[in-house]
Amino acid sequence: MARDFFCERLVLTSDGGVREIDLAHPVVCVFGPIDTGKTTLVDCIRYAFGLPVAWREVPEKRLQAVTLFVRIEGMRIGLRRSLVTDTNKVALLDGAGGQIEEILDVEVQQDSDRRIVSEVLLDLLGLGEMFAPPSAVALLGAGARLTFEQLYTMCYLSQDVVDGSESVRGKANTAQSYRTVVELLLGLTDGPMRVLTARKDELTRTVSELRRRAGTISAFLTGNAADLEAELARSRGEEQETLRSLEEFKGRMRAATAHADPLRHHVQAREQALGQCRRAVADAEHALARERRQVQRLTEQRHSGPQRVSPCPVCTADLKVRPVPDGDCPLCLSELDPDVLARALRAAQDALAAAEQHAVEQAKALGEAQTAWEQARIELDARTREEISPLAAQIESLAAAHATARTRTTMLERELEPHQRLADLYRSVQSAEEELKGVREDIRTRKNLLAGRQATLGEFEEHFAGLIDAVALPGDPGARINHSSLLPQVRAGNLTKVGHGVRTAINVVYRMAFLSYALVIGATDLPSLLIIDSPRKNVGYGQDDQELIGRLYAHFLDHIAGVRGGATRTRPHQIIIVDNDLPKLPKRLLEQMHTIELTREDLLVP
Repeated sequence: MARDFFCERLVLTSDGGVREIDLAHPVVCVFGPIDTGKTTLVDCIRYAFGLPVAWREVPEKRLQAVTLFVRIEGMRIGLRRSLVTDTNKVALLDGAGGQIEEILDVEVQQDSDRRIVSEVLLDLLGLGEMFAPPSAVALLGAGARLTFEQLYTMCYLSQDVVDGSESVRGKANTAQSYRTVVELLLGLTDGPMRVLTARKDELTRTVSELRRRAGTISAFLTGNAADLEAELARSRGEEQETLRSLEEFKGRMRAATAHADPLRHHVQAREQALGQCRRAVADAEHALARERRQVQRLTEQRHSGPQRVSPCPVCTADLKVRPVPDGDCPLCLSELDPDVLARALRAAQDALAAAEQHAVEQAKALGEAQTAWEQARIELDARTREEISPLAAQIESLAAAHATARTRTTMLERELEPHQRLADLYRSVQSAEEELKGVREDIRTRKNLLAGRQATLGEFEEHFAGLIDAVALPGDPGARINHSSLLPQVRAGNLTKVGHGVRTAINVVYRMAFLSYALVIGATDLPSLLIIDSPRKNVGYGQDDQELIGRLYAHFLDHIAGVRGGATRTRPHQIIIVDNDLPKLPKRLLEQMHTIELTREDLLVP
């Protein structure tokens, strides 16, 4: 059953005001001279769907916003998009009241949780899972995601698409994506087959990449992996043996060191006592020097009197010129007592003698401490030479042997690493090939299940051929469907082999075939909307061209309206045609169309 996709109303807001266009008819024909806004009308529809538009100069300068009300699978919604601000957002409106229900992004925005217009439209059409199966997207990333824009090219035959065989896909589609879209719409494939195909493609690339990497590594390898592994095993054995011996001697060293600990502690104690004696000798020598200076000072005072003092320590007056009698104090000029000075000198001399005696005693104690420390050190060194030094030499030798074995092991591991990587790659290749074999078997099984659907392609080809025959193309070019690309071609090759008018007619009939096939047969998911831009202008204005475009319009409208002897079953559908003017058509066909005429005085954009 064709998907209900119907444009009901288009509202344009511009510098000149607001214009509302009624599109709520099965067949709408917009015609008028060039530069009156015909292509702008279909551009506005495209723009409201969140798709890119190459605006013409005047509409882009004057238009402010586009609002499109559509019916999708029975649900009425509105889409409003500004041309002035927030052009990357589309407001989703309530179809009845026009109130904003949600703001949608045109493209995926970083750190945004808003939905994307394309995804919302696919979901409303019921094609979201078909066009972007989560499992296929997980396998291949964004490359497996078909978008609404790729679907929309099936519904919109623009001016630059009607001329040429390859461009009929539309700019949004690659050859592969276009074929996939057609296969999905005609039921030639389905979501599970897309997942299997995506997995097959991924595994094929994986196997190819793994083999390439294995080949690169193999080209640089030297030596034999088995020999390297044997040598590595021997090296690791030597490393373990030297490590075991090293640990054993280290244990013996720790035991010998423990036996020498009492001697080491005795040496430390004697060393501490020696330090204390040295400090005591230094203190005694300092005290002796102090006492000697005191005796010398008192002796000089006894023989020469007190030294002159200047300046005064209290008032800082200069006392150098003041006469001081012998035996008087230089500060207060009081007479000094000689007996007091003599007693002070004797006391200082006694203190000096005591300091000299103490210094002698401390020097003797230092000598004894030095001797005791040297004796303890001699005993510790003797024990070290006898028990510890041989162990230390053996430990040093074993440590060197262990380091040599470890270095050799590391070098062999590095040399063997690419061999191991190569073996891992071959195992990965084998695993991927086995999985690929299983996926290919699943694809064959799935193809058998879908085999009956191949009749659909035959039916579609027959339907296309019938429409081509009815249009009666000049020269009978033999138009048919290419099974590889699913695009139209002629007997002589691609469409560039025929004239411009015939080429345009074939492209129009080709798109017409999808919609009319949906209406006649119903076995398709193609949206029931078809927009055609300027078929008459592209066919031409010669006599033969006039007759061809007349047959094209007449046969097309007859099929769409379902008046061919009751052969068709009318379904929801809409066709919007924009052209410079209409060909001469019977009244019954003109009555089937809702026409919108644009003039120089009544342009589309106010």
